[in-house]
Amino acid sequence: MRKLLGHWGIATGNSLGRRIAIAILMFSSVVTLVSTVFQLALDYQREVGDIETQMVQIQASYQESLSSSLWVTSIRDLELQLNGIMRLPDMQYGEVRTDQDILVAKAGQAISSHVIRHEFSLSFNHRKSQVHIGKVILLANLEGVYHRLRDKVVVILISQTIKTFLVSLFILMLFQYMIGRHLKKIASFSDRLFAGGRVEELVLERKESARVAGDELEQVVNALNSMQQRLDRFVAELQESEFRWKFALEGAGDGVWDLNLVTNEVIYSRRWKEMLGYTEVDELPGTLDTYTRLAHPEDSARAFAQLDDNLSGKTDFFSIEQRMLCKDGSWKWVMSRGMVVAKNAEGQAIRMIGTHTDISEQLQAAEEMRNLLAQTERARAELRLANDSMEKQVQERTAQLEAANKELEAFSYSVSHDLRSPLRGIDGWSLALQEDYGVQLDATGQEYLERVRAESQRMGQLIDDMLQFSRLGRAALNMRDIDLTDLALTVTRRIQENNPGRQFDFIIAPGLHAWGDRRLLEVVLTNLLENAAKFSKMKQPAQISFGSAEVEEPSSQEKVFAYFVQDNGAGFDMQYAHKLFGVFQRLHKASEFGGTGIGLATVQRIISRHGGRIWADAKPGAGAIFYFTLKGNP
Repeated sequence: MRKLLGHWGIATGNSLGRRIAIAILMFSSVVTLVSTVFQLALDYQREVGDIETQMVQIQASYQESLSSSLWVTSIRDLELQLNGIMRLPDMQYGEVRTDQDILVAKAGQAISSHVIRHEFSLSFNHRKSQVHIGKVILLANLEGVYHRLRDKVVVILISQTIKTFLVSLFILMLFQYMIGRHLKKIASFSDRLFAGGRVEELVLERKESARVAGDELEQVVNALNSMQQRLDRFVAELQESEFRWKFALEGAGDGVWDLNLVTNEVIYSRRWKEMLGYTEVDELPGTLDTYTRLAHPEDSARAFAQLDDNLSGKTDFFSIEQRMLCKDGSWKWVMSRGMVVAKNAEGQAIRMIGTHTDISEQLQAAEEMRNLLAQTERARAELRLANDSMEKQVQERTAQLEAANKELEAFSYSVSHDLRSPLRGIDGWSLALQEDYGVQLDATGQEYLERVRAESQRMGQLIDDMLQFSRLGRAALNMRDIDLTDLALTVTRRIQENNPGRQFDFIIAPGLHAWGDRRLLEVVLTNLLENAAKFSKMKQPAQISFGSAEVEEPSSQEKVFAYFVQDNGAGFDMQYAHKLFGVFQRLHKASEFGGTGIGLATVQRIISRHGGRIWADAKPGAGAIFYFTLKGNP
């Protein structure tokens, strides 16, 4: 490249032509890369679109046959169809899962992380209704797309690089002929102009037609020729501007000093003196000794060291924070800045100008900030110590909780195994006594045996309820959207089947949904609806409602959205409402209404685990209504 440019008369050193050539090549390369990336992005989108279209076509072609094979559980047919799909371009892996998310068939291997995933459901028309039976998951590999794009990149870059080089070379030669050779002559004229003295008028060797046209080069020539005429006037204006600059600094609150390094004379501005408490014009002599006398001894050594570096050319300017002695004997912090503004023919500094700025208030504020930061750091240390102590307490409490859970597990095991055995013995031997010696007992004896069996069975039910109640706090929640209306209808059908001789008027509100664990919410509705059925057994028909309403929550006195179960049964006295949700707490006699007294305690624990609250309202003989809230879908 260098030899080729030299052959065409283009300078190959650190010249404008070389920089322009590099700039053209770089710009063209960037344009080439951007256009290549853009083209590759379009091709990538097209390739991905083709794969996605292919997957949609696979769904349209195989959905019905895969559904039929899955319905009859023909795994071989499913695998044959998946293998056929895998033979299509870019397909990597496919699998069929049931509606319980059980894998029944697969083909291929999911070995690449760069894939496109497509999923569609499988359903079957059974008895004139569509039944969802499973789903198909397909993965397409993008490695083929990347390989095709890499091949295309090589072709594009080679062709674009050749074009870029040829265009850049042509532009560079054109620039050298039309502009470059004239710029060299203009640069030479500028050097002579600013070196001082009189120079001849600048004239470029160009065609007469180009000069008449008055293009940019001709404008530059005219400007340079007129520059010398204005140079003397600009020097005078610069001197006046320097004078104004000093007064501008005075107005801004900075003191100005002007040091003559040949005579060591210093001009101190009025503001420079006032900053140190001097108001009279002749109070401070205009010498360098004045600064030496007023500067703090510890700071002046550093100041003169920086001054020497600036004078020798090691630094462009100097800046130091130092203390200066005020007229009243106090010390004031100032920021001293300065730089060399004039040199002699040998390059030695002969003049410096600088400023003094009062920074006492800034340093005081900085010191206050440092003290505040120190206090903050001490507070953080105390907080870290407190956190460490709290973490230790949490670890201890966690260990205690784990021990309590183990004891509770042991108790549950004992209740489940050790207490059931005697109860089964009591019930079994009572039944044997009734069957073998029942004829020898009178009616009273028969009644006693029935009571023994009933109490043992009731004790067994109490144990089951206690175990279920203890497990509620440990079971993991499977949170999802629940159709409460459908759940309530299922529970009411079960109640009706278990009480064939009773009349029920169930009113279930449609479209009720909640976010929670279906199994636990079914326990809630079962307990509340069965309680409503139990305590309304004296009514014909028993009216039981399940719905939702905006009501006032008793503890917070705020309007909340709540679900409710209402009946027209026996009700209860609200002065005993605080006993409702306690374990083994009953508001009615066991002879009137059966039960173990654990159902509502179980309901309250489930509602609490769902982030909600439960309360009731009732009147004796006028029925009861139970409200409960659930935390919304996050």
